[in-house]
Amino acid sequence: MSSHLSSDIQIEGDLNCSTDLIFDGSIKGNINSKGSLTIGQNATVTGDLKAEKAIIEGKVNGNGDFSQCRLAPTSVISGSVSTVSLQMEEGASLAGQCKVGKAKA
Repeated sequence: MSSHLSSDIQIEGDLNCSTDLIFDGSIKGNINSKGSLTIGQNATVTGDLKAEKAIIEGKVNGNGDFSQCRLAPTSVISGSVSTVSLQMEEGASLAGQCKVGKAKA
């Protein structure tokens, strides 16, 4: 089961989802998904992201905390990303710190 918020959605405030989420709108706030999180090509996010698995295709101005992360060619991220596994496709843009791998105890 997944939720899909289309490009005509505009949110001011935090968004929490207990299932997979496809977000293609605009948000000024944080997004927290217990499942996978897809930030669509039309999406604009000003806030932090947290999810097990993330696919970023749109614009994010904020930090991300993921177990797995894929940055599509259309992605533009201004902020830090922390993830165990990162796939960054040619054309993707990341301006900020990037921490990849499991944290050492």
